[in-house]
Amino acid sequence: MKLDAKNRKRYADRFRYFASNMAMYFLPDRMADIPWRRFHSRLSDTALEDITRRASYYVKLPGGAEVPEGESFLTGKFKFPFFARHHHSSYFFDIYPHLRMMPDGMRFLYMAEDVDWELPAPTFVKSRPVTAGPSMSAICRMDSIRHFRFAEDEVPYEKKKDIVVSRNEVRDQPWRSRLLEMYCGDPRFDFGQINSDVGRPEWVRPFMSIDEQLGHKFIMCIRGNDVATNLKWVMSSNSIAVMPRPDVESWYMEGLLKGGVHYIEVKPDYSDLPERIDHYLSHPDEAEEIIANAHRWVDRFRDTRIEQQVMREAVCRYFVQTGQTDPEKP
Repeated sequence: MKLDAKNRKRYADRFRYFASNMAMYFLPDRMADIPWRRFHSRLSDTALEDITRRASYYVKLPGGAEVPEGESFLTGKFKFPFFARHHHSSYFFDIYPHLRMMPDGMRFLYMAEDVDWELPAPTFVKSRPVTAGPSMSAICRMDSIRHFRFAEDEVPYEKKKDIVVSRNEVRDQPWRSRLLEMYCGDPRFDFGQINSDVGRPEWVRPFMSIDEQLGHKFIMCIRGNDVATNLKWVMSSNSIAVMPRPDVESWYMEGLLKGGVHYIEVKPDYSDLPERIDHYLSHPDEAEEIIANAHRWVDRFRDTRIEQQVMREAVCRYFVQTGQTDPEKP
């Protein structure tokens, strides 16, 4: 199979990700941590305040949260699962560099899967239900090689088709089926599912690449098992994300996004979708403002060195809030 330039880059990025992380895995702890400590020492007070603010959003355990002994992992003994059936490599490599810097023998829980429910004990996760209060789910930047992809979109908004597009796998997800039930076949909405093993045959449409989807002004961002994976690259493009208000969030802080500011918000039952699209088609200045706001939101996640500092702070907060380390320690 011949790959185009973008797919070749994607595979090359994945190879570099796993190769560099495996190499770092075998480095002594002190050597692996030197680049992050040097970068941290050069950060401004403003940058450090933003890092702390973000980490406090990701990790907000309830008072008195404790890690149960019988089910937990231990720092110092958390190793790559070479002989496990499922390695969950992109989860492991994203969190391991920060856990290895903690003192040995500290307990933690960790889930390498999509989480959209409340957990009974403090756990490192990729996602959690949106909540304003404390949560046992401590969000980490995990599976980042898949979830943090940004678009290179050179087509301006006004040059794109006045159509809403959606392509998803649809399985036991009534919120995705409902969208197709209501609008699949409507010429204003190029909607379809790319899998043919379940669902209605008339819903099946050919796979559409990211570049093909970016030819449209509006792209539906409908959550899968947890969050809408395509939301990051849509918000980095010159198209607009269209979705109900998120009820699950990840490192991308979906719970802080505002409808009409960062994306076009529609009702959970999609009943106002045509009305909302008509509004923005007739108010292109408002649509352009949403795109600008979305780009500013995305920009905070582009610097991987800053992201690693936030991740380090979030991991430290977990152990402070579970009473296992001193809050004054770096």
